[in-house]
Amino acid sequence: MTTFSQLGKEIRALRKAKGWSQAQLAQYAQLDRTTVGALERDNYSDIGIRKVQRIAELLGKSLTLKPLILPTLDDLQAENAQEREERREKK
Repeated sequence: MTTFSQLGKEIRALRKAKGWSQAQLAQYAQLDRTTVGALERDNYSDIGIRKVQRIAELLGKSLTLKPLILPTLDDLQAENAQEREERREKK
């Protein structure tokens, strides 16, 4: 899965894989080329979600929401204990 911080790189790679220039992608998405460039540079200050969705769909991708699963305190403690045990075994 692509995180939000990787979105611009992913869009650029998908665009290049299709052999499209930024201007071509912008034309297909009915956007300005500078919008595509800003998105690829991770500059989202003035880009709405609908524009991002339009670009993603042109590139054969979709935007989805999924639950954010954070580790519990028990999970973190178990992971820490396992790392300590692995360090002991290496000595």
